[in-house]
Amino acid sequence: MRKRGSIFDGGLKPPQGQGARAAPDWVARLASDQSTREDDHRLRLWLEADAANGAAFDAHARVFNAVGDLADDPEARAILMGGKAAPVRRVDRRALLGGGLAAAAAAVTAAVIGSDVLAEKSYRTEPGEQRRLRLADGSIVMLNTRSKLRVRFDGDERRLFLDYGQAWFQVAKDAQRPFRVFVGEDEVRALGTAFDVRREGERATVTLEEGKVAIFRQAGNQPLGLKPGGATSKLVAGPVAPAVILSPGDEARLVPAAAPAVAAVDLAHVQAWRTERVILESTPLGEAIEEFNRYGGPQLVLGDSDLAAMPVSGVFHTDRPKAFAEAIASSFPVKARPGDGGQIVLTHR
Repeated sequence: MRKRGSIFDGGLKPPQGQGARAAPDWVARLASDQSTREDDHRLRLWLEADAANGAAFDAHARVFNAVGDLADDPEARAILMGGKAAPVRRVDRRALLGGGLAAAAAAVTAAVIGSDVLAEKSYRTEPGEQRRLRLADGSIVMLNTRSKLRVRFDGDERRLFLDYGQAWFQVAKDAQRPFRVFVGEDEVRALGTAFDVRREGERATVTLEEGKVAIFRQAGNQPLGLKPGGATSKLVAGPVAPAVILSPGDEARLVPAAAPAVAAVDLAHVQAWRTERVILESTPLGEAIEEFNRYGGPQLVLGDSDLAAMPVSGVFHTDRPKAFAEAIASSFPVKARPGDGGQIVLTHR
């Protein structure tokens, strides 16, 4: 069964008030299990109305997440307590609504700001796990199987680091703070858009669904050095010029020491993993097997290496490798048999 996770738990209250004063209620609402698609839409409108709204939301969300994280993180507690052991004090997040959130902020702000533990948040998924995150700025991230993402926000920019795996980003608009995703030495920069990034070793693939993104090669996590200007200048400004700017439907393949290879792609194929599917279209069987094995479960193995080039097409569930093997065996002169350690071995029939 596919495992899923969320950074929020509990909370309850429709947003109240005007402007930045609504930030505590927005944090609580989005932390609850009652958050709706309509809330997502209303949040985006609220964030776009005034840059101060986004700053207020960030401040309250950092405190909200910090309280919950510190209650369950022994390492963080040890650092904040000067290395002394301390019992876990559970925090009822529903009690943080309205004035309760402000009171919690007053109690922990100094520790949160001064702690390196909370300067960067890290998220990862295990084989077969997918995770949906709502970031402090209202952006949505989905992590695919075997992935690790680090997030570091401040008042000037939003930095994220995809160490390995795959992630989809739906970026909340914030003209004052570019959204920067680093993949090794390369950077994908956006302001308000949706795109997919997949990293395999030193290679990466960036696919744009909507909006625009700029790709910088060998960016090296450098500061932007922005000059006053509009959103477009913040998308492309910096110490180096972008190697390419993608339009919706474009996919860029990034390989060290080579120019980005950009081509139009079928977005349905790229989006399939978010619904636990894989779409194959004359895909070599060897590549298809590598894709299935990313998701854990029984590992598929080729007993005859010449089967690797056999083209395979169809739509399959990522968490059903056995069903995939049976489909191959029923459509081709291939036999699927049990192997060592629960493997499924494909050979000539």
